[in-house]
Amino acid sequence: MTSSDSQQRISITVEAKLLQDIDRMTENRSAAVEEGLRLWYRQENENQLRAFYQTQKPTERQFDQNWGEFAQTQMEEILDSEGL
Repeated sequence: MTSSDSQQRISITVEAKLLQDIDRMTENRSAAVEEGLRLWYRQENENQLRAFYQTQKPTERQFDQNWGEFAQTQMEEILDSEGL
């Protein structure tokens, strides 16, 4: 997925027991750390998105819902008109 040109080397400190456990599961520490960072990043994005929507006012939520329904209706009409 990534080439060496798009990767950067980092240095991290990890608890010894955790590193031993990782080494028992994989021979590629870098891939394990990269996958862990990807999972963390995805979870943080989801948390921020959830927090955003939880702090929305009811009128903002209603606007978003109305807009989503409108967009879906428009897309369905376009697909129907194109025979899809």
